Amino acid sequence: MASNLTPAALTGLAGNVAQTTSRRPLQREDAQYFPSAAEEALEKAMMRSSPPPEPLLGKRVQPDEEGSPTANPQPSIPSMSNLTAATLRYATKKKLRPEQRDEVEAFFSDTVLGRQAKLFIGMMSLENKVDAFRSATPPYQLSEELKVNITNYGMAVMLSINIMGIEHDYANWEKISAYVSFSLTQNRSKVKKAIKASIVSDTNIFALAQSIVSSTPCRPTVQLCARVALMRSVFVECRGSEKYWNLIDSRLEFIRSKSDGSAVKIARGFTDILKNDRALYGAGEDYVIGDVIADEWQQRVDNVIGGAEDVAGA
Repeated sequence: MASNLTPAALTGLAGNVAQTTSRRPLQREDAQYFPSAAEEALEKAMMRSSPPPEPLLGKRVQPDEEGSPTANPQPSIPSMSNLTAATLRYATKKKLRPEQRDEVEAFFSDTVLGRQAKLFIGMMSLENKVDAFRSATPPYQLSEELKVNITNYGMAVMLSINIMGIEHDYANWEKISAYVSFSLTQNRSKVKKAIKASIVSDTNIFALAQSIVSSTPCRPTVQLCARVALMRSVFVECRGSEKYWNLIDSRLEFIRSKSDGSAVKIARGFTDILKNDRALYGAGEDYVIGDVIADEWQQRVDNVIGGAEDVAGA
């Protein structure tokens, strides 16, 4: 019998169900209610978050054990021609050359072992091309700009107020490291010669500091002059021996250990060194060391060195 229920009729039916439910006879206090199979199925349907997905594949009618036809899903496998056509369209989208697209088509028609062999041969060919590219690359050379920066930073590091003693391996790093070492050696030689000459010529500390940093962005600040004064006093003590720079490091370490990390005590020590130097060299000259702030570039170097020391001491 066909059902002709309209939405209104369904609404009325729901109301009748509600009324029927509300008029359910009372049961005993200790009685248990067991839902029927239909009610369990209805509850599951109501609690389901989303309807089950419908099968996307076609159905094939096949007889069951009793001979009645049943609908079973039949997976559809794309044909090789369709797969090849789709792959060639993708190759065209990726702008492969015509001969490359022909190779792709031949690859699909080959056997499994043939495909593996072609993949391995392709890898070997790619390795040869990479090796050829590497051999054709000219040897790495430091640019003049990099050399200038290394020289300037080498001087800034050596004259930094935060230094108390001076240390990935990437491609071509040895060349850069070698030039840094060479630059530091050149800077040390330049400073040592300038200090030796200043003792003979009785050059005041400000003029000496100016001559040392003349080719760099550094400014002859009070702190820098005090550092140069320490270098000159150590030079006089050791008479410019081969251990000159090691003795400077030892003197800086001595100041650091005696100060117990106090910036005030360190400042007092360098103030006394600078005062003694001004009394010994160029005492009759009228000059003033301006209380200027180190340029931003020198400050960055000082901050890096100070931070590195804090990390090392942690």
